Amino acid sequence: MEHYKNFEVDDFVWDEYFRQWVLHPTRESHAAWNEWLAKNPSRAEVLHRARQIVQSLQIKESSLSEEEIKSMVDTTLQRIGSPKPEERRWNISHYIGHARWVRVAASVLLLLAVGWMVNHKKTNQAVTSSTGTTVGAGSHNAQQMVERTNHGVSPLLVLLPDGSRITLMKGSRISYPEHFDQSVREVSMVGEAFFDIQKAPERPFIVYAGELVTKVLGTSFLIRAYPANREVTVEVKTGLVSVSAYGKASQALNDRHEANGMILSPNQKVIFEKNEVRLVKTLVAEPEIIVPDAAALHFEFEDVPVSEAFDAIAKAYGIEIRYDKHLLSDCPLTAKLDTQTLREKLSIICLAVEATYEIVDGQIVVQSKGCKN
Repeated sequence: MEHYKNFEVDDFVWDEYFRQWVLHPTRESHAAWNEWLAKNPSRAEVLHRARQIVQSLQIKESSLSEEEIKSMVDTTLQRIGSPKPEERRWNISHYIGHARWVRVAASVLLLLAVGWMVNHKKTNQAVTSSTGTTVGAGSHNAQQMVERTNHGVSPLLVLLPDGSRITLMKGSRISYPEHFDQSVREVSMVGEAFFDIQKAPERPFIVYAGELVTKVLGTSFLIRAYPANREVTVEVKTGLVSVSAYGKASQALNDRHEANGMILSPNQKVIFEKNEVRLVKTLVAEPEIIVPDAAALHFEFEDVPVSEAFDAIAKAYGIEIRYDKHLLSDCPLTAKLDTQTLREKLSIICLAVEATYEIVDGQIVVQSKGCKN
């Protein structure tokens, strides 16, 4: 796909492979274009404009008559303040009877639409709301597609057809069908968004972002997939999430016999390193208490076995803490840890019992030589 580097908006619009991806996307085409965009982030805006035009206009060339195309061109010209048809220097009748007339006329319309979109940020089927979000319609498996982009500074709430809620961050974009399929709910995104998904076990929710595909049944999670960044991350707030690479990234992992696919639970996240093509499972920066009535929890320990403190913390945060119970069985702990973060709690406990901890594969591993009295 190297030749696409020099494509402009009109080149993309009339490229058959590009139009096929926009109007009838598949998992393979998603993977190919997302990979190309990751390698060519400077072309993102051009690609986005072309995508909007193809989605919005959806010209069905074989079904348009010469009069219909001429009328469409005239209408578009009038909207952008161009001269009247009789004042134009080019003669539209010159193309009548030629095999390429439909393509030329439609191309004129598309190129005019490009300029209009760039200057006015709108087309007759792409609407910019007061929050600066662009909505475009397209076709995906005989369904209309909706595209939302957050051009504003504040996060933008997007409600999906199934009732799921997406919080779209600045400069981010999401595409989804006007009506979800009966068996699966699929969306694609670029940038950063927080997903709060309605539970529907019979219809998995799938997100394509960067080189990762995230599958859930009903949960909440955050995805960061900026084309210019070296990493794609998925962070889980509630529920369980399955994350795996696809396309060439998946093939690279399989070739190295590395695991391609991870199950994430609350407070865990996965990092996909683009350059090294590697999946790393770890914890989110600031894990949160996930049990109900978190405010009623108290982490006050007075002369109790340290194992009791580890178990209470593990249960509250939903994170496994691995330690040698035999070595730590005689280690008492007295501490009040209500206001500290998870990492602060662990540091204080480890300091008290002469231990250390590290995060391995989304779990906390405590290392100690014991503290026999």
